[in-house]
Amino acid sequence: MEYYAKSKKRKLSEEEKEIIKIKLQCFLLNYSDLLSEKEKRIVNNGIEKLNIEAEGEKQKRLKEHQDDIVKCAEMFFLQYGAYFTEKEKNLVIEACRIHDLGKANLLFQMVVQPKLKMIFKDDKNESQIPHGFLSAISISEEEFLKWSELFEKEDFSPFITAVYYHHDREDNYESGEIRKYCKKYYQPYLEEYCGREQTKIYCRNKNRLLFRNVSNKSKFEVAPEIWNEYLVVKGLLNKFDYAVSAEYAEAECVSDLQDKKLKKNIEQVFSGKELRPAQKYMKDHKNDNVVVIAPTGSGKTEAALLWLDGEKGFYTLPLKVSSNAIYDRIKKKYFYEDVALLHSDSMSKYMSEETEDIQERYIRSRMLAQPLTVCTVDQLFKFVYRALGTEVFAATLKYSKIVLDEIQSYSPQVIATIIYGLKMIQDLGGKFAVITATFPPVLSHFMSLYGLSDGKEYQFVDFSKSSINDEESLRHWIKIRKTEIDIDEILEQGEEKKVLVICNTVRRAQEIYYELYKRNAEVHTLHSRFVRKDRAILEEKIKEFSESPEDTGIWVTTQIVEASLDIDFDILHTEMCSVDSLLQRLGRCNRKGRYIPEKANIIVYDNRNGVGSRAVYEEEIYNRSIKCLKKYENMLFTEEMKTAYINEVYDIDAIKGTKYYMEIEKYLKLFKEIRPTEYKKIAVDKEFRNIESITVIPDSIYDSNQGFLEDGIEVLKTAYIGPEVKNIIRTKITDLTLGMPIYSARLYAVDRGCIGQSGTKRILHIHRIPSQYEFDVENFSGRGLILEKKEDEAIFV
Repeated sequence: MEYYAKSKKRKLSEEEKEIIKIKLQCFLLNYSDLLSEKEKRIVNNGIEKLNIEAEGEKQKRLKEHQDDIVKCAEMFFLQYGAYFTEKEKNLVIEACRIHDLGKANLLFQMVVQPKLKMIFKDDKNESQIPHGFLSAISISEEEFLKWSELFEKEDFSPFITAVYYHHDREDNYESGEIRKYCKKYYQPYLEEYCGREQTKIYCRNKNRLLFRNVSNKSKFEVAPEIWNEYLVVKGLLNKFDYAVSAEYAEAECVSDLQDKKLKKNIEQVFSGKELRPAQKYMKDHKNDNVVVIAPTGSGKTEAALLWLDGEKGFYTLPLKVSSNAIYDRIKKKYFYEDVALLHSDSMSKYMSEETEDIQERYIRSRMLAQPLTVCTVDQLFKFVYRALGTEVFAATLKYSKIVLDEIQSYSPQVIATIIYGLKMIQDLGGKFAVITATFPPVLSHFMSLYGLSDGKEYQFVDFSKSSINDEESLRHWIKIRKTEIDIDEILEQGEEKKVLVICNTVRRAQEIYYELYKRNAEVHTLHSRFVRKDRAILEEKIKEFSESPEDTGIWVTTQIVEASLDIDFDILHTEMCSVDSLLQRLGRCNRKGRYIPEKANIIVYDNRNGVGSRAVYEEEIYNRSIKCLKKYENMLFTEEMKTAYINEVYDIDAIKGTKYYMEIEKYLKLFKEIRPTEYKKIAVDKEFRNIESITVIPDSIYDSNQGFLEDGIEVLKTAYIGPEVKNIIRTKITDLTLGMPIYSARLYAVDRGCIGQSGTKRILHIHRIPSQYEFDVENFSGRGLILEKKEDEAIFV
């Protein structure tokens, strides 16, 4: 019989097409005013596609599918083969060749060929054994060793594990059960498919697996080099399988290895100008792992891009909004179109652009297929948790360079994840560059403990000292006050200057904003308790305000402006916080060194807001930060002083007993001992966020958009609506929402039922909240979501 790789795509009836067309036409008619011209075109294209009678799809045969994946692998190695050994290339190609052999079992073929159910009626309700498991027991170690003279016995376990678990399936099957299944449903058909008799099954291969996907708390004891070999084979097998299944011939998009377009475009922009020290250093050390301290305004973004030197790269930042800003900068300033954006809201960003190939670009960014991707770290470092399905990230980083911007901004848990991940990347052969305004000694301490030493695994250079005599670096003068924020002083300064106020909690930001607003100040506020569309408006507004020479006034914000927005104010009033956050906040004031201050332009309020248990800042680090800051009061605060300041706060001996230090230590130990399958891929996302949260929509927003929400959800529930249309609707709906921790939600009358519930299936995970919401889109005023009770402020920053 014929053997196929997957089911044939179902063809819609005329009646089904008509139902879908009517729904889309009604949606377009009713909500045309909410859609951009581009979005209207996409919906109309969705309707037009239904009018075109598609030719009957050819169902792909199993042999053709296997050949396509092998070809995809071979084409990949033509581009990126220099990053892999000959053994690694052969292991990957052989895994691609045999990974789907298990699909030649009768029960799988009955699923992809429903007509077979009429022939084998007695077997149609039998349960399948996953085809990956069958593929892995279809070859012997002896046969494996004959495939290449480079293969050794030690390679068999990582190879067979990669094939066995190329899909994430629980393994509750005993050898006897598998033998019985194979005798009836697999061996006779495998013989027919392969065209040879006496095809054996090797259930003993199960004993050679590196791990089993079962509930087992046994210690993880696999040598790092064996684990890395598994990561490469499994990760690339998944990468090529995903690409071919999505009907792409190649796993990677156009490469910049030969043309080096981005590098050339940057050099063209800098033509006639001398590169700054950090930029020249990173350009000259493109073949090294580096940790570079470069102050704000030293061109470290361009330094990192020059270091990439056309190789496949990932540029990571702490926040989505800062990722968006760097992505725009690369596209618009350096005219580089082959850059992708990857974070949880990247579709929304793609929707705002002029290009039409939104879905294509989104899919390829999710597949890590572009030569340069700007992203948040949670998108890449999941492989540290050894969850099935995360191997593709490690394998991709083997032939890539990764840039980590402002590493000190992360929580101790994420810092530990990055340090452990960088060691794995270095062992695999990938390269990293840490570029930061500050680099606390505690980070180099832990990097050294885990095998990343200065001068050996990476090169360290500090450019903050070299800028001490540079007038542009003399930007800040600090005054400390042990009081609450001075409203009167801010009002007076706001009449003639640009004044930025940064609070540690949303509650305090709302209170300060409201006090200023009641006194008729020219004031706006920006924090995380605005729905997405309003927050996006405010982010653009604060950037416009910052760039306008004539505008004066006041913006009251939270930590979200620390490293995410390229803004420059004249005066900063900030609540005291941890040293790393404080130095980031300083970068929002006199950022471009427009003047040398002769008196305080940074007012720091030591009021302990947001400090302590369940708060934003750990008390011990806060206390050390304020204590060490006092020696720099009432003087120009140079870049060299800032480095000395953060080094003193994070002195190894002084902070060993702090929660900050012990958290990093705890997670590094966890990653060393963690067992594969201990975490599921979906659970890793929660670990990165380190908090349980839900998506909410304020009642007032829901009420004013009820028709759109209900009709939009109805379209989302409709089968066979194109992904482009669904993405438009889903993005429009999520733009009306914001995130909220479950802890806080329990304090409020949050509707625990989901908007968009369809039976037991959830179309969207959105809950209603009755709290007041303020925002006036005409004058950009309002406090956002107002929570009167004392909630966990740590998430709303």
